[in-house]
Amino acid sequence: MNHSIQSKLMQLNEILSQNNIDHYYIYDYTSRPKLVLAGSFDFSYYHNIEITFYEVSFLSCPGGVFSIECFRLANDKESEMLKTVSYGFLEGPVICMEDQTFGTRFFIAAESLDYELKTVFYYKRENLQPHESVAEWVEKDGEG
Repeated sequence: MNHSIQSKLMQLNEILSQNNIDHYYIYDYTSRPKLVLAGSFDFSYYHNIEITFYEVSFLSCPGGVFSIECFRLANDKESEMLKTVSYGFLEGPVICMEDQTFGTRFFIAAESLDYELKTVFYYKRENLQPHESVAEWVEKDGEG
């Protein structure tokens, strides 16, 4: 299973690098244990990717926007360190989200992950193209 996650993380890192995506925030964690990170180079008007983690058992990351250069599997030392703070709530592979420039590392323990490259606008917009949508929290005409 870790081999499949490792392969997916390598593909994801390549896509993120090609699209200059390096900022993230927790977009949705209402349907636990599924967590969705939104990623973009600028969250002013939209985000460009959604990374979905399934069967999340542990999470250690900021609640606001944070910067990441790469996603990788946690090494043995990191996994051991997390066992001391997770109190047994650390099931499944541990994914490290790392910003090597600033030396920050965040972690998610999840059974699997998937991602979708798409544009989600943060304002009303008509004539959406394939792989485009408007964020659910944006008011629709006649509502609110």
